[in-house]
Amino acid sequence: MSMERFLLIAMVIIPVFSFLYIPKNQFKKALMSFLAFQATTWFVSIMLVETETVVFPVREFVKATRIVFITEFFFYPIIFVWFIFLAPKMISLKYKILHWCLFISLTSWLAYFLGKYTDLSEFVRGNVYFGMFNTYWLFTLQYLICYYYVKWLYKKECQKGE
Repeated sequence: MSMERFLLIAMVIIPVFSFLYIPKNQFKKALMSFLAFQATTWFVSIMLVETETVVFPVREFVKATRIVFITEFFFYPIIFVWFIFLAPKMISLKYKILHWCLFISLTSWLAYFLGKYTDLSEFVRGNVYFGMFNTYWLFTLQYLICYYYVKWLYKKECQKGE
């Protein structure tokens, strides 16, 4: 088994077991966060592939799409779910900024290492600095959009009394 296949299997197992640690009363919020980030990841990945910025040589569904399904639909969204659940509530702005920087950096560096040391993705355009800047910028945008969407949706749900 190649290293890429091993990583893909691990990236399925980690989210599945990670969902087991979510409290039952918070499962709806976790699923909502997961699906919101999945939608933005799908859009961004398709745009990057179509503009030939990123190429995914090893894919699960070769004829269906030109992106890696598991990282984009399981692994990155579960990181965002834990970002939502571990977000500091009533703590100073310094800790909130640190929380955002930590999770965006974790996701960006994971994408960078997958591109640098495996065949799961390759940065085609620009140099390493452009690739990292692009990754940080796109993940920051995705995190902001999904965070405020989940926050808005969860606020609406609480007002209904559910």
